[in-house]
Amino acid sequence: MTPCAFERCVNLAVFSLLALARSLAAGCISSDMSPEQARIRLLDLDRKAQVEFRHSEFAQASEDFHQAACIAPESIRSYYELYANATGAVAAGDFARAREVLQQVDRVRPDHPLPLAMLAKVDLISGDIAHLKTSLAAAGRRFPHDGRLHAQLAQDLLHEKQYDLALAEELRAGESGAAGAGSAMNLAVLENQVGAFGDAARLASAIEEQAGLPEKARASGAGIAGLSYESMGQLQDAIRHLKAASRLDPHQEQPYLALARIYTEQQERGAAVVILDQARKTIGSAPNILLALGSALVSAERYQAARETLTGLIQSVPDQFEAYPKLAEAYRNTGEPSRATETLRQLARRKPDDPMLHVVIARSLLDEEKVDYLGVLQELAAAEKASPGDYDVYYLRGRVFLATGQFAQAVTSLQRAIQLRPTEPGAYYQLGLAYRKLGQPNLAKEQFEKLEFLKGAPDSLKARE
Repeated sequence: MTPCAFERCVNLAVFSLLALARSLAAGCISSDMSPEQARIRLLDLDRKAQVEFRHSEFAQASEDFHQAACIAPESIRSYYELYANATGAVAAGDFARAREVLQQVDRVRPDHPLPLAMLAKVDLISGDIAHLKTSLAAAGRRFPHDGRLHAQLAQDLLHEKQYDLALAEELRAGESGAAGAGSAMNLAVLENQVGAFGDAARLASAIEEQAGLPEKARASGAGIAGLSYESMGQLQDAIRHLKAASRLDPHQEQPYLALARIYTEQQERGAAVVILDQARKTIGSAPNILLALGSALVSAERYQAARETLTGLIQSVPDQFEAYPKLAEAYRNTGEPSRATETLRQLARRKPDDPMLHVVIARSLLDEEKVDYLGVLQELAAAEKASPGDYDVYYLRGRVFLATGQFAQAVTSLQRAIQLRPTEPGAYYQLGLAYRKLGQPNLAKEQFEKLEFLKGAPDSLKARE
């Protein structure tokens, strides 16, 4: 359809608005409020509906916009009903209808930012990035100095992880002179997300140092500064800011987790356990803290404590999938490989869409004192269906054939493993053993020589696949 001229579109929109205004009375309950009471109530509904829309409470926003339309002066009544219709369409998932209505209002009220802000929100939640960029460009062109508008757009974009677009909007908000501590914090987060760690650390540190701000705000600044310094490799600076964050707001998870991560990287496993245990005592049994604590206890070889922590976590949050392999490792290191295998089977039952867990279970079965070789082969067959070119399937199958005296089959499987990953030493060792069992010492010697070569080769060669 050929687009109509701007003036004709506006005239049609005005006519539609007038027609809508005449139909509103039928849906409104009569009220005996005074004009002043009606004005106060209208302002309250307007403010409430806009907040609800920004918080994605679309059905409630639609109802409040409709109630506002019932008491608004006739000159603006139709706008509120259109807002009600648009938000109702969003609540029903009809984004095209919502966009059409909001574009209609925007054509009639091009000097008012609300229709455009709502359009951007609809584009964002519907995933229509092309329309979103058009709406943002229009907001930047028509309202370049509306810092509140651009700060709100930045917040919405940040929430949906549209970091590049959010950064542009936050910069517009800053250029308008409307940037406060919250806007500066958003900008620091965005700078950190897009890799501008130095700028992020500078902005966030400035927030941390503002004594007049609430301690939670300062803690957020300290936390972002710590993460930015960590990304730059300045770990002592990172530790200092992260400790400040946990001191200013002891109930934030992120500083404890980041500190534990840094301590673990520095091989200070005991320090990681201490900081995470402090977090558990302060915050309580938060799943992320328990997972990190259990993992740290495994790294520190405190397996019994790790078992208790991770078992409790899995019982309370069964879908905390990362806890299962760590718990299995703890069982294995305390001499209970069969419990390790059962733990991995529990994970496989909860994640049936991850067929490569069959390889993990096969490895675990091979670690048991009395190996169920048939069970190992069954697990590997299941894994092969999903990934027929996986090295581990052929390598582990070769180990099974070697252990069960099927030396020719072992050679075939291990040769295939080497084809898939020619710089992996393990398969050469197993293949050498298989040739030795077959009475072919020269071929066995050749494999062991290759093994010795690979063991002495530089890491860059070993990493090539």
